[in-house]
Amino acid sequence: MDNALPFDYLSSFSTITICLTFSIAYVLGLYILSPSSRRYERNHSHVICRRFLAVFVVCLLIYLFLKHTCNPNININFWLGFRTNIPSIWKLVLYPILLTLMLYLGPIIQWVDLFDWRYYRYNWKYHFLCRSTNEQLIFTRNYLVAPFTEEFVFRSSILCLLYSHVSLSSAIFLSPLFFGLAHLHHMLEHFKQNHHEQHHRLSAMTIILVHLFQFSYTYIFGVYSSFLFIRTGHFIPSFIIHTLCNGLGIPDVVNLVDIQNGQGLRKFFHMICYLIGLWLFSTNLYFLTQSNFYYSADNNLVTYRHWSS
Repeated sequence: MDNALPFDYLSSFSTITICLTFSIAYVLGLYILSPSSRRYERNHSHVICRRFLAVFVVCLLIYLFLKHTCNPNININFWLGFRTNIPSIWKLVLYPILLTLMLYLGPIIQWVDLFDWRYYRYNWKYHFLCRSTNEQLIFTRNYLVAPFTEEFVFRSSILCLLYSHVSLSSAIFLSPLFFGLAHLHHMLEHFKQNHHEQHHRLSAMTIILVHLFQFSYTYIFGVYSSFLFIRTGHFIPSFIIHTLCNGLGIPDVVNLVDIQNGQGLRKFFHMICYLIGLWLFSTNLYFLTQSNFYYSADNNLVTYRHWSS
């Protein structure tokens, strides 16, 4: 079984169908298992708690399905990135964070430069501390539950299925499509919220364009996360950078190109920082994801042997 793959007995059509089913199940679980979302908006504490239960139920069902349908004698936990033979756990956390911060160098400097320090100096508790139970739930959703469950479904599980039928390079670019499509349900929620707006109502085309841009950003992030997952062979780096990117948000490219009077030099400096960040990221991408940093004892696994460098 040295060269066996977890789901090589499935046809390509069956594999794609199962991946689509996982994606649909994850999204439908947010609505079917949380009927309270029909009465409250998504940030209401009752909706958040019900959706926590929903996504964990879906993840458990997906895990049981994978565990009981993979090839015999396959350790499915290894292929899902849950492995215990970690040479240095600090590398699993530090290196992906360092690499992501390089990528975000420009947006971070831009944010620091434009940050209103005088205002937040006296109001930092109001803006940066979770003062209520509902704010704590939102924090937990955005930085713990959503990154963990999404990475499990759209990275670990779907990549595990795709390994058997496409090359690893193809899997990196194919799996984020399921991830991006699953996020389009936010567009429906945006339409619903926009319908109740009294003053600042957006046009349908504006909402569609906003979410198409978000889909593009989500897809690019998915490619990066999939690359990290396969290169490191672990779930932790993908989860860590998903949490980090949720906190950093989408780079403010619009502000970058919207040059106003007297702001040309500042915007040029921001652009240079963006380019330096991209250069640092590209030059360190393979170095900081060297296979020997993250695993050693299970190099015989066909998945990770492909990336050993």
